[in-house]
Amino acid sequence: MYENTLGTVAHEFFHVWNVKRLRPIEFGPWDFSRPANTRSLWIAEGLTNYYGHLMMKRAGIWDESRFLRGEGETINNIENAPGSRLMSAEESSLTAPFMDRAQHIQRTNLANTSISYYPKGELLGLVLDLLIRGRTNGQKSLDDVMRRMYDEFYLNSPNATYYLRGRGYRPEEFQRVVSEVAGIDFSDFFSRYVRSVAMPPYDAALSYVGLRLVQQRVSDNDSGIRLNDRNPGEVVIGNVINGSAAEDAGLQPGDEILTINGKKVTGSGWLTTLDRFKQGDRVPISFKRDRRTLQTTLVIGAMDRFEYRIEEMKDATVAQKALRAAWLRG
Repeated sequence: MYENTLGTVAHEFFHVWNVKRLRPIEFGPWDFSRPANTRSLWIAEGLTNYYGHLMMKRAGIWDESRFLRGEGETINNIENAPGSRLMSAEESSLTAPFMDRAQHIQRTNLANTSISYYPKGELLGLVLDLLIRGRTNGQKSLDDVMRRMYDEFYLNSPNATYYLRGRGYRPEEFQRVVSEVAGIDFSDFFSRYVRSVAMPPYDAALSYVGLRLVQQRVSDNDSGIRLNDRNPGEVVIGNVINGSAAEDAGLQPGDEILTINGKKVTGSGWLTTLDRFKQGDRVPISFKRDRRTLQTTLVIGAMDRFEYRIEEMKDATVAQKALRAAWLRG
């Protein structure tokens, strides 16, 4: 609880600069006669996520291993998300009004087709930071990009409105500043990883600081059912993964599972119950849908996925370690 609270404080503290002052152009002056959505939430929120975690390390609250473990877990979550190859960081930013903690009366498939701009932007910030540091031999970084953005758009631009200093930036202006600070054209990076859905070059970025991304294929039992945690006393399906055993069995979000193999099941014992079966087992399930009690058979199958973690390169050089220390020290 204490660590989570400090993480929230770090995130919101960084917002004093990033969003409250340095801001996307749609975030002031406000025009409520049209939607105030923006392509830049991956910058406004995602980079704030990145710096919030980085500040935990720089402040000495986290050690290096804790910080790297957290970034590895974020990579794992994003790269295994069903929507990671369907929705870009900019698209995620634009669709925020429809998926950012929104409660949908009508059923949607956003859980299988979308990603969050918070962790996606965090990872783009991580990769951008290390690429800039590596390609400039540690002379420049994402820190310099953010300072330059703050100076250009908040401190030194003519006021766009009476109640806010400076003006907001467009995503193309952020791209320009990144390229100018790094002295390298980053247009291909933004085209492939920000406006499209290619997997960011984690290894290329991490190698500059003597780290590598370990990718390990795992195959385990996964029904494809994700429970709705808003109903802790019931086993209510929140999402069904595309192409999963649950989809093949005809299960849908909103179904309440009553029994598995004739035995009543609870939310807390859901995974334990599934673990009793092996791949290929045909498991009868009863569930409630729209006041009707129905029956189906779940064929337990294996789902291949990758697990990711960040490790130190065994042959990391003194220069790479020094660049890593400068990055984490700030």
